[in-house]
Amino acid sequence: MRIIIAIVLFGFLAVACKNENEKKVIYMVRHAEKDVVPKNDPPLTTDGVIRSVDLASWFKDIQIDSIFSTDYARTRETAKPVAERKNLEISIYKPADFATQLKEMKVDTILVIGHSNTILEQIEALGFKKPQEEIHENEYDKIFELRFASDEVITHTYGSKYTE
Repeated sequence: MRIIIAIVLFGFLAVACKNENEKKVIYMVRHAEKDVVPKNDPPLTTDGVIRSVDLASWFKDIQIDSIFSTDYARTRETAKPVAERKNLEISIYKPADFATQLKEMKVDTILVIGHSNTILEQIEALGFKKPQEEIHENEYDKIFELRFASDEVITHTYGSKYTE
């Protein structure tokens, strides 16, 4: 009898966890255009700053619960206009094991600002198919929307007429 109760409880828990994640949406964005100096941690260029403001405009009607950025000037600067508009803090993350943390979060909508060499890997680690093979060095205009309810990745483009 205990085994049957345990199985039933486990089934309810599994359904509850699945339903909880069905509302979850994660937006993954590469940082905006970066300068060339300093080489190891450059800030955004003027075009990059414009693009980061465009990103905030793109999210103006979308509820965001949490914003994450790697600990680099270019990613923090890309996230800043969205964070200011939404009155949210930017949390710093390290790409290693970050997908597990994202899956376990109890919030519905998350924005992650990352890099050309980490975004697609994070998408795969979250259990989604990569929407493209690679993010090219000069590609800054994509927003990858991961919808857990449908297991799909929707790719949006954004950007200013000044930066495209």
